[in-house]
Amino acid sequence: MNRSLLIQIGILVFIGIIGYSTFTYLNNNEISELRGDPDLKVIEELKQNKETNNIQTSNQIIDLAYKSSDERGNIYEIKSVSGSIEEGSENMLILNDVIAKILINNYGTFFIKSGKAKYNKYTLDTHFFDDVNLNYLNHSIKSEDLFLKYIDKEIRISNNVVYKNQENLLKADEVDLDMITKTSKIYMKDKTAKIKAIIKN
Repeated sequence: MNRSLLIQIGILVFIGIIGYSTFTYLNNNEISELRGDPDLKVIEELKQNKETNNIQTSNQIIDLAYKSSDERGNIYEIKSVSGSIEEGSENMLILNDVIAKILINNYGTFFIKSGKAKYNKYTLDTHFFDDVNLNYLNHSIKSEDLFLKYIDKEIRISNNVVYKNQENLLKADEVDLDMITKTSKIYMKDKTAKIKAIIKN
């Protein structure tokens, strides 16, 4: 067998080996893509979880506290264990385990505690809900909802309202408080219904 023929056979064998290796590699990759490569799936899931956690962490606010005062010397403080920005509204915060204090100049301080609250950072209006307690002077009011309009210094308390002071206990649907004029109104939504009261002599 002459030398040139051996060289040609060697080249053909080399080309065959390369072709076979390439075919096997591509075929295995196609099967992995069809079946789903477990390693690639794990990496992708880790990426997705990391992105989700980053979003949740960036949206979560821990030990939140705000304080505001106006030209009349009135002060509003609100604190919560945690909170988050309401989706679609940067000014709205959803707060958990809330304590608030409203100091009205030349009158007194209102203390509010609730499980949750919806707080507007721009207007300071706040909806307290989930086991609400309001205390001021010798007055105590429990309810499910309390709506504060801070600029107007008005409070509306509703849903299972129980009002107590040193001498009286009242149950009603709603209570309206004006923190400037120091007046309050207790009433039932149904005008035919009566307020339940226990009056101590």
